[in-house]
Amino acid sequence: MKQIYFLLLLGAVACSRQPADHFVLRGIVPGAMDSTQVMLKTLNGRGMQKFTGYIIDEKFELRGKLDVPTHCRLNLDNYDYIKSIGGDPESSRTCNIDLFVENGELTFTTPHFDSLPQAFWRYDIRKEKNYRLEGSPAQDAYYRYQQQTIPLRYDLYELRGKENLTLDENRQINAMMEQLHEIGKAFIRNNSNLAANLYVAETVKKSPFTYNRAYLDEMEQLFASYQDTCAGLKDFRQYLHEAVRFVQGAPLQDGELTDMNGKNVSLLAQLSSEGYTIIDFWASWCGPCRASFPHLREMYERYGKDVRFVSISIDQKKEDWQRAVGEEKLPWTQLLSTPALNKALPQLYDLRGVPTFLLVNPEGKIVFSGHGSGELEIQLDAIQ
Repeated sequence: MKQIYFLLLLGAVACSRQPADHFVLRGIVPGAMDSTQVMLKTLNGRGMQKFTGYIIDEKFELRGKLDVPTHCRLNLDNYDYIKSIGGDPESSRTCNIDLFVENGELTFTTPHFDSLPQAFWRYDIRKEKNYRLEGSPAQDAYYRYQQQTIPLRYDLYELRGKENLTLDENRQINAMMEQLHEIGKAFIRNNSNLAANLYVAETVKKSPFTYNRAYLDEMEQLFASYQDTCAGLKDFRQYLHEAVRFVQGAPLQDGELTDMNGKNVSLLAQLSSEGYTIIDFWASWCGPCRASFPHLREMYERYGKDVRFVSISIDQKKEDWQRAVGEEKLPWTQLLSTPALNKALPQLYDLRGVPTFLLVNPEGKIVFSGHGSGELEIQLDAIQ
């Protein structure tokens, strides 16, 4: 098998010329065993492309074509090879490297295979400093942002990984996220590479109902000078256009719900006219939703006299919802969303996943939306 891969590699090298409309990515990975699979896949969400090869004598070569500089993931994986030779799968290694690839001659280098960040739960942000890709201006720009933010992103990851975060720790996370946003905006202002800037802009986006119009104006100004017609810039400007509907202070829209007795009720009728209302969108099949209930119970005990709590399930089957409610025994109002409201939720509140929490003020306006109960507690503490 090794001889076949080697012959294929020689053939690819023999045909190589200075590329004009494609890329040639050559890599040197000391310590990588022969037949380690190499896969490069695009991460831009527009018809994912994959380019594959193998490492021979600690080297690999990939060829392909990309229309624009593209955020990609380079995956190095020796699991299949180790398994094929009867080795211990536990000794295998899978590495994930995020980088920007564009047409041209590209060279990937690293001190050693073991110095690269491993995939999944073993990923170590600090190891992002242990590889380079030469030949891509977009990657040069992205690398500067990546290296600048390694310490902050690592501290965020470590803090978020703790169990039972305190209110102060959640405040710390918020402050660190705000710091990361400011770094991102400053990077975009001082950098001219559009592909890298559009990627960083994604890290600067805020959740619905946590920003005002001034924030959207600022985001628009970051890209006001670009005349490029690329799809990524069009998508970003479309996001800004749609985000206007989700500015902080937008009124909660009405919708039809079903109560525990099977009676249809109005969403707006659930709001407190004298205080704030928390709306918790969840589902019986959603593990993170149900994992948040102990914390929600604590907040209900602390703030429930002044703040109304309402949970709305998006379950499709009434029986699943009723069974989960019986298991959880939550002491506040439990309602089931109707199919019509479920369909409208993305348009009404940009709700695309659960759990999602809305905080609504006495005037019926949404002043916060988030996915973590810790974020919600910060908001409740602030209004007391």
